[in-house]
Amino acid sequence: MVFHPIGENKPASGKAGTPMNKNVVDLDDQMLADFRDEANDIISSIDVHVQNARSKNDPAHLTAIQREVFNLRYKGKSVAAPLINLASHRLADYVTTCKDLNEGAIEDIQAFVDKIQSLLDGDISAGGADTAEFVRELPSKRAPDIDPNWLKQANVEALLVIPQRSMATIVERELAACGYRSSVSQTSFEAIELAVRTRPDFIIVAKTIDELDGVDLANALQSMPKTRGIPTAVLTSDAPNHPSLQDLPCRTAIIRKGNAFGDDLAEALARFNIT
Repeated sequence: MVFHPIGENKPASGKAGTPMNKNVVDLDDQMLADFRDEANDIISSIDVHVQNARSKNDPAHLTAIQREVFNLRYKGKSVAAPLINLASHRLADYVTTCKDLNEGAIEDIQAFVDKIQSLLDGDISAGGADTAEFVRELPSKRAPDIDPNWLKQANVEALLVIPQRSMATIVERELAACGYRSSVSQTSFEAIELAVRTRPDFIIVAKTIDELDGVDLANALQSMPKTRGIPTAVLTSDAPNHPSLQDLPCRTAIIRKGNAFGDDLAEALARFNIT
């Protein structure tokens, strides 16, 4: 067996001068090219459904759009396309809570489609200078009796890490009534990525999530320099002195479910100095 000195470049194959990672780079490029083609087809399909919805408000159009959006999200997970993945996450979050393709919803989805198409026409592997600013320019979810322009003007954003969609909807509604926009993640690992990339103004995590619970996630977020400055609260049905909450970072707020929810939320927002 022959050992080469550290630092000496030797080709990975028998062909002299072939870079060791050439095959890997070629594969990455091919995967990105395939994703671009597939994403273009999906976006074109969504655009067709949006145009059809303009002429006829049929629930089938919304169902078709939701299916295509989730397909785009699934395919994007296998490639390094950060801005497209962020936009598709926001779009999936939007269409999940969308109940009707009214005029406002159609215009919002069209804005998402146009944004993603412009990204596909450029360097899809680029991350951009400010991903947090990028996501705040995207349409916010619509809540009953809440003017979306008001949410955009307030420009305060929350990240909710809540697996139960029904509970997330309740929290979103309360935050929207305060003028705050929100996005939802249902997994702890995705939430860490979103916290780093989107830098929300505050984060609310459920106590029970997945392999990492809310206490674990709060500790992870508070320990990383990129996210330790983001105020975090844990949503729980337990009392603040419950043993399961003893390992929470001292700066973490506790929001109890039930009758205390409104007061605890208001107290947490005041403590975070979010107005």
